[in-house]
Amino acid sequence: MQIGEPTPRRKLEPLCDKIGRENVAIVVHDFYGRLQADPLMSPFFAGMGDFAEHEALISDYWWTVLGGKIEGPRPFDMLGRHRVMNLNMAAFDRWLQVFEATLLTHLSPELAQRWLQMAQGIADTMKRHLQVGE
Repeated sequence: MQIGEPTPRRKLEPLCDKIGRENVAIVVHDFYGRLQADPLMSPFFAGMGDFAEHEALISDYWWTVLGGKIEGPRPFDMLGRHRVMNLNMAAFDRWLQVFEATLLTHLSPELAQRWLQMAQGIADTMKRHLQVGE
């Protein structure tokens, strides 16, 4: 390539395309199974009704966060849903630990790390908006 020549455009591939829709659903399902079995996290899910519907909603949420498109609007009121749970710092830390372990079970270390970075950013935003302290 010489100076002045146009540079070849590289095609950016969203993370959702690298992970795949089916793998997102598998990760979400395994993750919520682990949370329900976790002594610290299970009480937060004790009163939840239809877990299959919740997992479908969260799979759609993650799919869009990872760059995917879904059919029609799907409301994601993450702050409202989590505000009533009275989460603390220990719950957020455990959530991330369980999520990381789940990701590493199903994805390559590189893809797991990229998805985990997104989750950490979302957790930081939620802690700030929910005013979760140490």
